[in-house]
Amino acid sequence: MKKFVLSMVTLATLAFADGNITYKIDGKDYEGYYVTASKNAPLVYMVHDWDGITDYEIKRASMLKDLGYSVFAVDLYGKGIRPTELADKKAMTKSLYDNREEMRKRLNAGFEEAKKLGLNTTNSLGMGYCFGGSSILEMARSGADLKAFVPFHGNLATPAGEDYKNTKGKIVVFHGS
Repeated sequence: MKKFVLSMVTLATLAFADGNITYKIDGKDYEGYYVTASKNAPLVYMVHDWDGITDYEIKRASMLKDLGYSVFAVDLYGKGIRPTELADKKAMTKSLYDNREEMRKRLNAGFEEAKKLGLNTTNSLGMGYCFGGSSILEMARSGADLKAFVPFHGNLATPAGEDYKNTKGKIVVFHGS
């Protein structure tokens, strides 16, 4: 009995540990980041800007956790791929802008990873900064089942042949000029 209780405590601790998580998409490693406010805390599904997941996303995740949310920051580039040169950032984002199907696959795979972690994906919204904001709008157009999609300074252009008819949640755009 003592071993069982200890095992359950260990599992509970692991389920709500914060940090990096490696997961696979088509055999390639991706590294997301998550924080958990509480077992049933609403989830903020965050997409990084064109730098990949950096201290900026980690800081925002911590701030959201302090407000009572859990956060899963999805990795759209791959484990260890964090471009620093302008040309590399442009190349990484262009590769996904030019292949929306791949972008959606990576967005959905990250969301599935959040589910596996036990995060509250039934009460969730998606948000992203710049490239991440554009990606969140792509997720909205895909028909993802989130309550809201919140881009910050994302590209607002709708690609040819796409629309928002499958969008299930509300869209709240923050875009200064």
